[in-house]
Amino acid sequence: MFNADTPAKCCSYCGGRDHDFEECPKRKADAEKEEAARVAKAARAEPGFTNEFHP
Repeated sequence: MFNADTPAKCCSYCGGRDHDFEECPKRKADAEKEEAARVAKAARAEPGFTNEFHP
């Protein structure tokens, strides 16, 4: 049934209709995977390695 008192939800990340972007479980999982990959990459970096962000 249509309930005008309840705002519509639509996630712009995954297209889900049961949650908003801020509550998206896929977005949170993807962010955790990216962070784990970033940490793993940093752990593999050679000692003394410099880049444009960390001279």
